[in-house]
Amino acid sequence: MFSLQKQFKRPNGVLGWFVGKIMEVDNRKINNWSIRQLSIQDGDRVLEVGYGPGYCIHHICRRFPRTSVDGVDISETMKDTAWNKNATFIEKGRARLFVHDISHFRINDAKYDRIFSVNNYPLWNNQKKSLSHLYDMLKTGGILVITVQPRGEEERDSRAIQYGERISDALHEAGFKDITLSYKKVRPALTVCVKCVK
Repeated sequence: MFSLQKQFKRPNGVLGWFVGKIMEVDNRKINNWSIRQLSIQDGDRVLEVGYGPGYCIHHICRRFPRTSVDGVDISETMKDTAWNKNATFIEKGRARLFVHDISHFRINDAKYDRIFSVNNYPLWNNQKKSLSHLYDMLKTGGILVITVQPRGEEERDSRAIQYGERISDALHEAGFKDITLSYKKVRPALTVCVKCVK
């Protein structure tokens, strides 16, 4: 069980590939919900933190033909999986995948219109530094969305509410404004989406 938990944090090897498939199916509803919260305009530049098997990148590139999407994840296995899923968009230069810790990630001082993360925030090693970093990478007026669905031992509605409050406070401290919280009941637990603007 401990080994499986580690795989969900940093998928690796064959077991990591299998975990990625579970995440793709399990997270589909909240991924789609989170993408809608972003209010993407065709032509936007988007960053996904924790792209996993690459579902969101594929969905966004397919729906918004002039939009480009960068993704950063700490798992080489997920990069391989996401690469296979998004090969066409990568070859056309519309999607790029990186393996890095978000607190240190930077691409030539790139600025994004939209940044989002689904079920990844609790895994960040340095949340305060990472949010500050995301603030710097977001364009003025740009939107950041962070979605969390408590899992495992945390799988209860009260924990989702706690996450919402904690993330909201952290975003405020990082300088974000117009912070709003939305909740969605998706099995197996209540999910929180925190949206804000730079």
